[in-house]
Amino acid sequence: MYKCQTLENGLTIIGEEIPYLKSISLGIWVKAGSIIETKENSGVSHFIEHMLFKGTKNRSSKELAREIDNLGGILNAFTSKECTCFYVKLLDEHIDIGIDVLSDMILNSCFDKKDIEKEKSVILEELKMYEDSPDDLSYDLLLENIYKDHSLGMNILGDRNTLKNFKRENILDYYNKYYVPNNSVISICGNFNFEEIVEKIKDKFKTWEAKEANINTTEPKFNPCIIKKNKDIEQVNLAINLKAIPMINDREVYALSVVNNVFGGSISSRLFQKIREEKGLVYSIYSSQTLYQECGELGIFASTSNENVEEVYKLILDEIDLIRNEYISLQEMHESKEQLKGSYMLDRESTSSRMMSNGKNLLMRNKVDDEQDIIDYINNVEYQDVAKIIEKVFNKENIGVCIVGKDVENISL
Repeated sequence: MYKCQTLENGLTIIGEEIPYLKSISLGIWVKAGSIIETKENSGVSHFIEHMLFKGTKNRSSKELAREIDNLGGILNAFTSKECTCFYVKLLDEHIDIGIDVLSDMILNSCFDKKDIEKEKSVILEELKMYEDSPDDLSYDLLLENIYKDHSLGMNILGDRNTLKNFKRENILDYYNKYYVPNNSVISICGNFNFEEIVEKIKDKFKTWEAKEANINTTEPKFNPCIIKKNKDIEQVNLAINLKAIPMINDREVYALSVVNNVFGGSISSRLFQKIREEKGLVYSIYSSQTLYQECGELGIFASTSNENVEEVYKLILDEIDLIRNEYISLQEMHESKEQLKGSYMLDRESTSSRMMSNGKNLLMRNKVDDEQDIIDYINNVEYQDVAKIIEKVFNKENIGVCIVGKDVENISL
């Protein structure tokens, strides 16, 4: 069971005590991602994530890295479409240091002008790295086009123009607006005493003042599209998105999880068995759901030789038609539920996974489900729920497609 407490400044702490472990994972979650950016400041959320590692009033960049490294711990961060997370994983005896380092990064980062200019070059290299990755490139191009004219379609890293034009004052304006306690959550999991750690967090973050963050997001229009991008690589990468659902309705979310598992979410799925095992046309093929507060996607991803792309694409469309017309069997539904429950319970063995799940859910959904809740959600999915979600999601009128590879302009989709 988890415990939850909100401090006077609006900072909410959620903790899950597991006393038989020797480690603790602790993350600070901020509701600041690319979805609240504009074309002018695209990439600023991710840029701030980088800058918080560049040194504080108390520690240099190297000292931040060494302090956790020397304990055998992990210090890292990531930026997503909707939020940013900074986290540590340490032995329980070192958690005070973890709290001190993270609070120092959040509250005392310098944003030195020289470091800002240097980090622009670092992130430009990161951008090039992702552009060199055909699976990342195909997905980014797909989002850019299905969500055109909406911030959800913008690259989390930003683009070359916005990165080059970032000024310290603009970065700090964004940081000061959204990096506030009432727009943040601290999630902890592992061997600790909740009441004691709340007092430590309260002391370290006592100077963090609440402000109105004013976050307003809108549902983007889904624009069906077919995008082709030439790139001199051995295979063609195929990315497909079907318009799905937002994360708000638990019954729909878990029904989609059951269906996705059958469709392409595992090696026993229809896509994998048909297109890889039976036809031998791909090495990698899978589907996954990505759900936001306002919308969602069911993504289908594959890579294959140039001469096989049209056949693979047709087979995927055939499987979409088949599941839309005939749904899934009761046996498939039962097996998928068991698989989801088993996978979930195995994932629960990681303090990092629990910390991530609790933190994100509290930040984005303002609720956290315990272990039994999740099992109940899966068990309670009924066949009519499955039928409804299939009819809602598996619709070829709401489909976006992107292929990246050599001479793809000649491929007919």
